[in-house]
Amino acid sequence: MALLNSDALLDLLIKKGLLTPRQKQFITLEKGKQRQKLLKKFGAERKFDKSFPDLVDIIVSFKLFAGEEKGVILDEDSIILAVSQTCGMPFKKLDPLKLDMDTVTKTIPRNFALSHMLLPFNFENGVLEVAVYHPDNTTALKDIEHANQVKVKPYIAPKTDIKKILSEFFGFQHSISAAESQFGAPGVGGSVDIGNLEQFVKISSSKEISSSDQHIKSAVNHLFHFAIDQAASDIHIEPKRDNCMIRFRIDGALHTIYNLPKAVHSAIVARIKFLARLDIAEKRRPQDGRIKIAMTGDKEAEVRVSTVPVAFGEKVVMRLLDPDVIFQDLEKLGFSQRDRVVYNSFINSQHGIVLVTGPTGSGKSTTLYSTLEKIATPEKNLITIEDPVEMVHEAFNQISVQPLIDVTFSTILRNILRQDPDVIMIGEIRDLDTASHAVQAAMTGHLVFSTLHTNDAVSSIVRLRDLGLEPFLISSTLLGSLAQRLVRTICPHCPESFEIKGSELAKLGFPVAEQETYQLKRGKGCQKCRGTGYKGRCGIFEIFPLSEQMKKMISAGNSVEEIRQLAIREGMTTLREDAWEKVKAGVTTYEEAMRVTAE
Repeated sequence: MALLNSDALLDLLIKKGLLTPRQKQFITLEKGKQRQKLLKKFGAERKFDKSFPDLVDIIVSFKLFAGEEKGVILDEDSIILAVSQTCGMPFKKLDPLKLDMDTVTKTIPRNFALSHMLLPFNFENGVLEVAVYHPDNTTALKDIEHANQVKVKPYIAPKTDIKKILSEFFGFQHSISAAESQFGAPGVGGSVDIGNLEQFVKISSSKEISSSDQHIKSAVNHLFHFAIDQAASDIHIEPKRDNCMIRFRIDGALHTIYNLPKAVHSAIVARIKFLARLDIAEKRRPQDGRIKIAMTGDKEAEVRVSTVPVAFGEKVVMRLLDPDVIFQDLEKLGFSQRDRVVYNSFINSQHGIVLVTGPTGSGKSTTLYSTLEKIATPEKNLITIEDPVEMVHEAFNQISVQPLIDVTFSTILRNILRQDPDVIMIGEIRDLDTASHAVQAAMTGHLVFSTLHTNDAVSSIVRLRDLGLEPFLISSTLLGSLAQRLVRTICPHCPESFEIKGSELAKLGFPVAEQETYQLKRGKGCQKCRGTGYKGRCGIFEIFPLSEQMKKMISAGNSVEEIRQLAIREGMTTLREDAWEKVKAGVTTYEEAMRVTAE
């Protein structure tokens, strides 16, 4: 396209305030130098526009500040958006999670899409929506209209997005199609397998589904890379009657990614079980394993694999454990100033028990691992007992529970003190035996961290009582407990302010003045957050330290409500109150705070 390869683009960016004349001079000079080098290397006979980077690539490569204002780098999205506003073609930020693989891969040939740098992404009511990089490439769009007998509606999109999606989607589709052809569609020879419900057998030879097949390897590798790229925490592979559904959990919500042919489900599961060192032949019992996968650079991620038999086959759930997520700076977890001071007093103690409570998926592991990494020094011996070990870390001595050979929390704790620990982390206190050994370790001068499944911090006292611990043992060893939840944070790319009456918030249980009006924030919904208005998550906390008066109440057997009221009088911030502080600060929305802290 003329605009993307000419100085007209530079003038447009100056007009939009994205470049200055001085920056244009620099780009023109450097572009000339690059051209001379490339022509000398490849020869003048090659077509410059086809063989070399276009002007947009060159501008982006310099990583210039937009309009020389520090803090905002001029990226491809900003340049293409400016072109979009000038040529009158709507801008489209492509979201891989919202694209239909069949529309992308089966509408036009891969070579045609790559050579013209375009991508069909939606077909509705006889209109095919196509993302293009060159807005004046009308010939290719007319070819698509004639070939598919549809009306084409073009959008302009960044070249990087188009290339990446074409590469990933066509590569994945090729792997799946090849695997489906190899293993055969359901009902073609062999048997019609609808999982654990029944199997209707036809007497004929059928190919054995192998976990080592190259196409399946490529498909599984794509799933891992795609999940990491989308910051997914879990991958669900679910067998249905006629297809195999792939879903990712992103920011706590599940998104359907692919619906694959049922014929490839067994092969994908077999490949994952092979990588996780599970028994491929065993399909009737649940199994657990783990995989370590390479990420960008030298980073690695742990994948925890769980398989269970369901109605139509084996369902696989893989938990992706990214070191950058699970090991974080405690300052960035979301503690208020008061809570940070209290929690610091816990982790700097020489002995006692610290409990982290909350439901599954509330971030307890991240808090514990981040805490252990914070206090780990060469002078301390840290031992963890986990079921299973979630993230391997060299600074910890990690022991995995193995019930089949009687290696349980309680049996390990019987012998753990002989290992001369300074800090002990117990994955979960589940029974009296484990609780008693944790108390014993705390009473003999060790700092013990563990988790409990309770609704709030103060309820940990009741839970320990219910397990059978004597109240005087609880009061003499427990330093305090921390309850936490994860709330989705407002997308930083599309925030907007709005007003709401205090009376409405008060009805929802927020600590507000009813007569006042509050200015809050929410996300409008954009391409960056997939229209949800949320991007990322942060913690909300309720930290309950044991004061001397509190210990007396626990020993005397006071009710949990009496203890809670005393804790609030002494300054404890409840989960709802901490959520409200983050709502006021514009971190999250009041709807999200309500969802997470609803009783």
